[in-house]
Amino acid sequence: MESSVSPLPAIGGYFELELPPALGHLYPDALRLQSARASLLALLRQLRPSRLWLPRFICPTMLEPVRRSGVSLCFYPIDHNYRPPIDLAPAPGELLLYVNYYGICDEQIESLLQRVPKERVVLDFSQAFFSPPPDCLATIYSPRKFFGVPDGAYLCSALNIPQPAETETLSLERFRPLLTRLADSPEAGYPHILEARRTFKNQEPKRMSQLTERLLASIDYPRARSQRRMNAAQYHTAFGDLNPLPIPAGASPLAYPLYCEKPDLREILAAQRIFVAKYWPDLELAADSATEAALAEHTLALPCDQRYGEADIARVIAALRAALN
Repeated sequence: MESSVSPLPAIGGYFELELPPALGHLYPDALRLQSARASLLALLRQLRPSRLWLPRFICPTMLEPVRRSGVSLCFYPIDHNYRPPIDLAPAPGELLLYVNYYGICDEQIESLLQRVPKERVVLDFSQAFFSPPPDCLATIYSPRKFFGVPDGAYLCSALNIPQPAETETLSLERFRPLLTRLADSPEAGYPHILEARRTFKNQEPKRMSQLTERLLASIDYPRARSQRRMNAAQYHTAFGDLNPLPIPAGASPLAYPLYCEKPDLREILAAQRIFVAKYWPDLELAADSATEAALAEHTLALPCDQRYGEADIARVIAALRAALN
């Protein structure tokens, strides 16, 4: 909720949540909003393009801001290496949005920006927090995909997009699943995380909350990046020969994406309390979207984040190898 308390810093009284010192944001010059979809809505309202090209393979929540903006929408396919068509060419006045899938698509983006004018390219880096923003129109980040924060997004752009007048007020409510997992279990917090996700629907763009600002400023980003890189490398050593997906050396991804068509692997791992996300479970695809459907169904997003070390990753590897045999 909005506070009417004096802006003077408080001294004394009860303690707040104990956090490490605030060292700053990884993207200090970015516009700080409450969600990736709100960032896209703010961008589209500012630019009013005649059309936005989206990949078929994209989080369905990102369709909401496009429809709310009134911008015409057109879809394009990707191949098994997450590459868009080589002849994809948005016209003047149109924009193209591309997703850095799992944070492993820097090479694909470099190739795209050699073919498409940079002022027509918007990049969705919701799954690529540690990839710096390329030279393009705008890059959108979603830190809650990488860290235990209730909300927040960064919009990196040279455009003069106005800061929203209103600040996000729902961060405290969205904090419940994070605390429940810490105090109890991920299973106990799961209904609350689903409810928290629903609160982002149809929101107007708002400033990032003070709570989320402080949490993000306290994160040890070099350690998180390094741990993710080591964990992904451990998976790749184990499964690289089996994995047809292009995994660049040195990546610090959202998760380690392993493409495998054996059925029921997520359920087998979940029975051992190894939870593997599906991107995206409610994806709606046209009949001619076989490649995207296969990527959604058969890619295992193996957890590789900074919460886990070598022994944890070895446990996942052992469980998956047993399921594959």
